[in-house]
Amino acid sequence: MITSLLAATDLDRTLVHSARAAGPQVAGPVLGLERVRGVVTAQLTRRCAARLGELDRRALWLPATTRSVAEYRRLDLEGRLGVAPPFVVCAGGGVLLTGGELDGDWSAVVRDRLAGVAPIGEVADVLVRHLARLDVAGPVRDADGCFLVVRVRWPAGWLEELAAECDVRGWRVVAHGEKVHVLPAALTKGAAVEEVRRRTGARRVVAAGDSPLDADMLEAADAGIQPVDGRLHTAGRGFAHVAVTTTTGLAAGEEIAAWLLAQTEV
Repeated sequence: MITSLLAATDLDRTLVHSARAAGPQVAGPVLGLERVRGVVTAQLTRRCAARLGELDRRALWLPATTRSVAEYRRLDLEGRLGVAPPFVVCAGGGVLLTGGELDGDWSAVVRDRLAGVAPIGEVADVLVRHLARLDVAGPVRDADGCFLVVRVRWPAGWLEELAAECDVRGWRVVAHGEKVHVLPAALTKGAAVEEVRRRTGARRVVAAGDSPLDADMLEAADAGIQPVDGRLHTAGRGFAHVAVTTTTGLAAGEEIAAWLLAQTEV
């Protein structure tokens, strides 16, 4: 497969939004993708969905998400949007789906890259020990054996102490809102996107993302866009070649999809 443009995009809070993150009401209908315990956790406008369908026809759209494989499949992009991306990056770069199935070659690459770091079980014990010091913390989720994530509110100094213990084990700590991700330092979305670029021979890569976990993917792209209400932008992180939306929530998802579509004409 040879393509001139590879469009790598985060999903949650970039193109799709929960009810809580939807922002100001937008004109036009909204398409629901996921509900958890009756609450909308992923939706996008139908205009955004149409633009993504057109993007998929004009370029290689590569969803690159921190969602586990099961969480990504719950969105059912093929059934609801009518698109079936040939490559999908899941678990923050730890998993690559090719034709909807686990890519064994990439899994082997990931195993080699992580051979020198502490096993996830050891790091989970470190995380649980630090969580035990807090009054309130959510359950620890294991994303396809690639990284750990927990929703928590932490006091001053707690995050830094956790990061120091993880760092000596070859792991990093990334806070995204109330979510704390603990993942191997060598595990990145950008590395997985670069692998897809190598396989497809894409001459140009554009990217979209909102969180610190998208930073390396945005930085390595030829051009990119991030939402003005994203954690990356509100933390003051930006790049000269990365645009920022003028809208928030679902409207920003539409704006990002339109920007990506315009890149097919560059």
